[in-house]
Amino acid sequence: MMISAAQCRAARALLDWSQDELAQNAQVARATIADFERNVRQPMRNNLISMVSSLEAAGMAFIAETEDGAGVGVKFRKVELEYSKSLRQASDGLILPVRYKGTALSVYISRDLIDDIDRTNYRPADRLAAVQKHFPIFLRATEEAILKGKVSSDAKLLLSYDDFPDGTF
Repeated sequence: MMISAAQCRAARALLDWSQDELAQNAQVARATIADFERNVRQPMRNNLISMVSSLEAAGMAFIAETEDGAGVGVKFRKVELEYSKSLRQASDGLILPVRYKGTALSVYISRDLIDDIDRTNYRPADRLAAVQKHFPIFLRATEEAILKGKVSSDAKLLLSYDDFPDGTF
């Protein structure tokens, strides 16, 4: 979901985040956020996805305009996904240990997903930094996949391209 400048300002206010804090969490330039919030320019799609994913990972939910004309908005949502940034190497990617509603899960992030998010071919040693750079996007995809019921009976989750926001790849 894409958001308006007003929704971005409101979400930051609810979280008590400065533009610098959002920039740091989303890995975008502060000027990108400042220009967007002043309606000077629309961020590039990947930057907007990073901003939205960061705000959602922090507990924000964005409300779209309804057919009956009810306006857009932003609200807190209950965050069910617990995580740390302790990624583990896997044979062809990385494993992110998480807890969802108290249940431990292993999220597998393939090499292809990691490479494609930046449209490059990472060396195995650089994949960890690439995932950490886009961590909110991977968390958002993890939550989407869980909500789609993609967790296996042995508490494993394999992320796929359709778990990510449109325009990520």
